[in-house]
Amino acid sequence: MTSLPDIPVMVNYSDDDETGVEVTENVRALLTEISSMLSALINDDMIDSIDIHSLPLLPGEHEAIQTILGQGEVKANFDSLGTTTIYETALAGVWWVTHNNEDGDCIAETIDITTIPAILESQHDDIENACTALQEQLKEWNETN
Repeated sequence: MTSLPDIPVMVNYSDDDETGVEVTENVRALLTEISSMLSALINDDMIDSIDIHSLPLLPGEHEAIQTILGQGEVKANFDSLGTTTIYETALAGVWWVTHNNEDGDCIAETIDITTIPAILESQHDDIENACTALQEQLKEWNETN
Protein backbone atom coordinates (compact mmCIF):
# COMPACT_ATOMS: atom_id res chain seq x y z
CA MET A 1 0.00 0.00 0.00
CA THR A 2 1.32 3.41 -0.95
CA SER A 3 1.52 5.96 1.84
CA LEU A 4 1.13 9.70 1.40
CA PRO A 5 4.89 10.44 1.52
CA ASP A 6 5.40 7.92 -1.33
CA ILE A 7 3.04 9.75 -3.69
CA PRO A 8 4.98 11.93 -6.14
CA VAL A 9 3.22 15.26 -5.60
CA MET A 10 5.13 18.50 -5.39
CA VAL A 11 3.60 21.66 -4.01
CA ASN A 12 5.92 24.64 -4.28
CA TYR A 13 5.21 27.17 -1.54
CA SER A 14 7.35 29.96 -2.95
CA ASP A 15 5.70 33.10 -4.23
CA ASP A 16 7.40 32.69 -7.60
CA ASP A 17 6.56 29.07 -8.32
CA GLU A 18 5.72 27.85 -11.83
CA THR A 19 1.97 28.30 -11.24
CA GLY A 20 2.47 32.04 -10.89
CA VAL A 21 0.27 32.21 -7.79
CA GLU A 22 1.09 33.89 -4.54
CA VAL A 23 1.19 31.41 -1.67
CA THR A 24 0.02 33.38 1.34
CA GLU A 25 -0.14 32.23 4.94
CA ASN A 26 -3.87 31.50 4.49
CA VAL A 27 -3.12 29.28 1.50
CA ARG A 28 -0.36 27.46 3.39
CA ALA A 29 -2.65 26.96 6.38
CA LEU A 30 -5.39 25.53 4.18
CA LEU A 31 -2.97 23.19 2.40
CA THR A 32 -1.63 22.05 5.77
CA GLU A 33 -5.19 21.31 6.89
CA ILE A 34 -5.82 19.32 3.70
CA SER A 35 -2.63 17.35 4.32
CA SER A 36 -3.77 16.51 7.86
CA MET A 37 -7.18 15.47 6.58
CA LEU A 38 -5.60 13.22 3.94
CA SER A 39 -3.53 11.55 6.64
CA ALA A 40 -6.70 10.97 8.70
CA LEU A 41 -8.41 9.50 5.63
CA ILE A 42 -5.50 7.15 5.03
CA ASN A 43 -4.97 6.10 8.64
CA ASP A 44 -8.50 6.18 10.10
CA ASP A 45 -10.86 6.22 7.08
CA MET A 46 -11.97 9.62 8.38
CA ILE A 47 -13.72 11.80 5.80
CA ASP A 48 -13.84 15.55 6.20
CA SER A 49 -14.78 18.74 4.41
CA ILE A 50 -13.70 22.38 4.28
CA ASP A 51 -16.36 24.99 3.53
CA ILE A 52 -14.25 27.08 1.18
CA HIS A 53 -17.21 29.31 0.32
CA SER A 54 -17.43 30.72 3.83
CA LEU A 55 -13.70 31.23 4.46
CA PRO A 56 -12.55 34.85 4.70
CA LEU A 57 -9.95 34.54 1.94
CA LEU A 58 -8.02 37.50 0.61
CA PRO A 59 -8.25 38.43 -3.08
CA GLY A 60 -6.49 35.82 -5.18
CA GLU A 61 -6.32 33.14 -2.48
CA HIS A 62 -9.31 31.16 -3.74
CA GLU A 63 -7.77 31.03 -7.21
CA ALA A 64 -4.35 30.19 -5.76
CA ILE A 65 -5.77 27.19 -3.91
CA GLN A 66 -7.56 25.98 -7.04
CA THR A 67 -4.40 26.38 -9.11
CA ILE A 68 -2.16 24.62 -6.61
CA LEU A 69 -4.56 21.70 -6.12
CA GLY A 70 -5.08 21.42 -9.86
CA GLN A 71 -7.63 19.18 -11.51
CA GLY A 72 -7.47 15.42 -11.84
CA GLU A 73 -9.12 13.02 -14.25
CA VAL A 74 -12.55 12.60 -12.62
CA LYS A 75 -15.30 15.19 -13.05
CA ALA A 76 -19.08 15.04 -12.63
CA ASN A 77 -21.78 17.60 -13.35
CA PHE A 78 -25.46 17.30 -12.57
CA ASP A 79 -28.51 19.51 -12.35
CA SER A 80 -30.76 19.54 -9.31
CA LEU A 81 -32.10 22.96 -8.30
CA GLY A 82 -29.05 24.38 -10.06
CA THR A 83 -25.77 22.92 -11.31
CA THR A 84 -23.36 20.96 -9.15
CA THR A 85 -19.81 20.38 -10.35
CA ILE A 86 -17.53 17.92 -8.63
CA TYR A 87 -13.96 17.15 -9.61
CA GLU A 88 -11.11 15.34 -8.00
CA THR A 89 -8.10 17.61 -7.75
CA ALA A 90 -4.64 16.49 -8.81
CA LEU A 91 -4.41 15.05 -5.29
CA ALA A 92 -6.32 11.76 -5.06
CA GLY A 93 -8.94 11.93 -2.34
CA VAL A 94 -9.25 15.73 -2.52
CA TRP A 95 -12.49 16.77 -4.26
CA TRP A 96 -13.66 20.28 -5.19
CA VAL A 97 -17.46 20.53 -4.99
CA THR A 98 -19.37 23.60 -6.22
CA HIS A 99 -23.15 24.05 -5.98
CA ASN A 100 -24.80 26.82 -8.01
CA ASN A 101 -28.42 27.89 -7.80
CA GLU A 102 -30.69 28.11 -10.85
CA ASP A 103 -29.37 31.63 -11.54
CA GLY A 104 -25.78 30.32 -11.66
CA ASP A 105 -24.73 31.91 -8.36
CA CYS A 106 -22.40 29.88 -6.16
CA ILE A 107 -24.33 28.91 -3.03
CA ALA A 108 -21.91 26.35 -1.59
CA GLU A 109 -18.34 25.32 -2.27
CA THR A 110 -16.37 22.71 -0.39
CA ILE A 111 -13.15 20.78 -0.54
CA ASP A 112 -14.07 17.23 0.43
CA ILE A 113 -11.47 14.79 1.67
CA THR A 114 -12.89 11.36 0.89
CA THR A 115 -12.58 8.42 -1.46
CA ILE A 116 -15.75 9.59 -3.21
CA PRO A 117 -18.09 12.47 -2.33
CA ALA A 118 -21.28 11.24 -0.65
CA ILE A 119 -23.42 13.20 -3.10
CA LEU A 120 -22.23 10.82 -5.86
CA GLU A 121 -23.08 7.63 -3.97
CA SER A 122 -26.29 5.84 -4.88
CA GLN A 123 -28.80 5.76 -2.05
CA HIS A 124 -29.89 2.32 -0.81
CA ASP A 125 -33.59 3.03 -1.45
CA ASP A 126 -32.82 4.16 -5.00
CA ILE A 127 -30.85 0.94 -5.62
CA GLU A 128 -33.75 -1.14 -4.29
CA ASN A 129 -36.20 0.75 -6.55
CA ALA A 130 -33.94 0.23 -9.56
CA CYS A 131 -33.62 -3.48 -8.82
CA THR A 132 -37.39 -3.87 -8.44
CA ALA A 133 -38.06 -1.97 -11.67
CA LEU A 134 -35.56 -4.09 -13.60
CA GLN A 135 -36.96 -7.33 -12.17
CA GLU A 136 -40.52 -6.29 -13.09
CA GLN A 137 -39.46 -5.38 -16.62
CA LEU A 138 -37.64 -8.70 -17.04
CA LYS A 139 -40.69 -10.58 -15.74
CA GLU A 140 -42.92 -8.74 -18.23
CA TRP A 141 -40.59 -9.53 -21.14
CA ASN A 142 -40.29 -13.18 -20.08
CA GLU A 143 -44.09 -13.53 -19.94
CA THR A 144 -44.52 -12.13 -23.45
CA ASN A 145 -42.01 -14.58 -24.97
